[in-house]
Amino acid sequence: MAITVITEFPNKATVRIIVYVYNDTDVLTAPTSVLVSIWDPDGGDPVVDESEIVVTGAVETGIYAYYYHMNASADAMMAGQWRGEILVVDGAGATAVISPGSFSFKVR
Repeated sequence: MAITVITEFPNKATVRIIVYVYNDTDVLTAPTSVLVSIWDPDGGDPVVDESEIVVTGAVETGIYAYYYHMNASADAMMAGQWRGEILVVDGAGATAVISPGSFSFKVR
C-alpha cells in the first residue's frame, strides 16, 4: 500500500495530519487500521503512541485525519522539529500487511 502524509497547521496550537492510503492500482482504499505516533522535539517516549484513526479520523474512503492538540488551551506548541510515524495495517494476524510511513514538521 502506498501512503501519502500531509501536515497542516489550522492554528498555533494544533497540527492536522492527513493520511492518504492507496492500493496497488493507485486507488484510495480502506485498510484495516491506520495508527499514528508523534514525538515532540525532546524525543523520548511518544506523546501520541499508535492512536487508531481508521474509524474516528475517516474523512472518506482512503483518507484519514488526525488532529494533535498540544493542550486544550491556545498555547503555542513546543518549538523545534517534531516527528511522526504512520502504520497502515491491512488484514490481521500472520497475513497482515503493514506499510510504514513517516512525517515531520517544524514549529518555530
